[in-house]
Amino acid sequence: MKKTKFFIAVLILAMLFVLVGCGSNGKEEKSEIQRYDFMPGAFLDLLNENIDAVVGDSPVVLEYIKNNPEVDFYAFGDDAFEKEYYGIAMRQEDTELHDLVNAGLANIKNNGVYDKIFNKYFGDGQDYVVPESDNRLNVTYVVASDMAYAPFESVNEAGEPEGFDMDLIRAIAADQGFAVKLENTAWDGILPALIAGNCDMVISAMTITEERKQSVAFSDPYFEATQYIVVREGSEIKSLEDILTGKKIGVQIGTTGDLAITELVEGK
Repeated sequence: MKKTKFFIAVLILAMLFVLVGCGSNGKEEKSEIQRYDFMPGAFLDLLNENIDAVVGDSPVVLEYIKNNPEVDFYAFGDDAFEKEYYGIAMRQEDTELHDLVNAGLANIKNNGVYDKIFNKYFGDGQDYVVPESDNRLNVTYVVASDMAYAPFESVNEAGEPEGFDMDLIRAIAADQGFAVKLENTAWDGILPALIAGNCDMVISAMTITEERKQSVAFSDPYFEATQYIVVREGSEIKSLEDILTGKKIGVQIGTTGDLAITELVEGK
């Protein structure tokens, strides 16, 4: 009788194992993507252990970790992430503005102003104040930016826009002789605002992609970046592959990080 009961118990366990395996179709559990309006929200949830990792643009990730050493985050890249290039977005039909912006960008790269701005945010931190434009063209362009993405764009304690992108567009304006009006615009509505004519340009650490080029035109590239993975110190996550199975991943909605991770998770 004891042998019979033992056999039945083993048979039941075997059936349960088969049923569980069939229920999952033998596939590994997919990771869950948590999308945020702003990167700080993703970092806060990572700190509070509500998610396992955050994926974001390398300069933004490194800036956050540098300015918040108490969070004990660790960041790393992966060869699977392609290099990306930022551009200033404009309406396709505004060809004269395209030429104006590209000429200004080329000039500030050649005369050393670009290097001074870059050094301020990504080098030794030496301050550099962009000269105000004389607006000799007597025109003001409205420039939209999602100002919650330091060190590229943010709002300081005085309520003024600051960051690499803000200095860059001011420098281009000064070089070419036009004025800019910087407007804080939510990321998910920033390109629709441009297309609708509510602004003239978008500078917001925006990656140049073929999909975006279907609806807007971009300046020449002005910054090279890639995606970084952020985890808590001591995490078992050591590679991109580690976050693609059964993990909760935070991204800012609609960003390159969101697109890249969605493609990788869905392809799993």
